[in-house]
Amino acid sequence: MLLAIVAVALPARAATLAACRQMDSASPSTTALFIPAGSLFRDTGRVDDPLAAFTGDRWQLRLETIVDATIPPLRECVLIWVRITSDSSVKSVSLADNRNFVYAGNSNLLDATPPSEELLTLVGRVLDQVP
Repeated sequence: MLLAIVAVALPARAATLAACRQMDSASPSTTALFIPAGSLFRDTGRVDDPLAAFTGDRWQLRLETIVDATIPPLRECVLIWVRITSDSSVKSVSLADNRNFVYAGNSNLLDATPPSEELLTLVGRVLDQVP
């Protein structure tokens, strides 16, 4: 019975994204940062390619968070479940692909609240495989 409840509670076909904010060691953030479900992260190219922004090394891949998350005060990253929501021909991404993702808004266009400056600076990295 417990296994059935856990299986229903876990989202299907989701992966883990480490969403990180910029931290300044001289004055670290002392406020929590809320990341709502439905937040979009877009692919910006390979992490290890310094020319990715100039060579167009992008898959036009978008990941959407499926649960709310909060980065606690004095912490840099939080783990969030995501799924692919783009119409790209690429339908999976893994840690081995070494892709970088940046915050790109919210999928809820009708009731979207304007993002904070700190939310706009979020960078993400997939930790396992998104099928």
